[in-house]
Amino acid sequence: MKATVQKGVQSPRHSKEALNRLNQAIQQLKTEPCELEKAKDVETLQDMASSSTKGKLAWLEAALQRAKQDMARQLREYQELMIVKLGLDFEIATYRRLLEGPGLTSVSAPLRAPGLCSRGLDMSAPGGVCALCSSAACVGGFGCLGSREC
Repeated sequence: MKATVQKGVQSPRHSKEALNRLNQAIQQLKTEPCELEKAKDVETLQDMASSSTKGKLAWLEAALQRAKQDMARQLREYQELMIVKLGLDFEIATYRRLLEGPGLTSVSAPLRAPGLCSRGLDMSAPGGVCALCSSAACVGGFGCLGSREC
């Protein structure tokens, strides 16, 4: 009879331990789907962040391309304006020589505005060089050949 009683006492203990193990297993199974859902949410967020970053990168590359095109257009406009300026400088120098007359240049050195070369052309480009050929002592005017006459 003692053996039966001991079996009866041990049986509920084993059952209790088995029940606790099963409860733990159930809890783990309940938390695993939550973790899987969290992992899926994290992946979704990463995908969204990646697409957002790609969108920003595409927008920045387009903005860079527009800025480069704008700079190229401004450079062309600047070069066109410089050509016009040089033409006007040449015309001004021609009229200045006509106004000074031929006799003044042989008697004394002609009066020149600062930044003009001996031919009356504007030499006020950065560094005081010819705006056409970038030489410090060239003709500096129409048909600039790089000679050292200024």
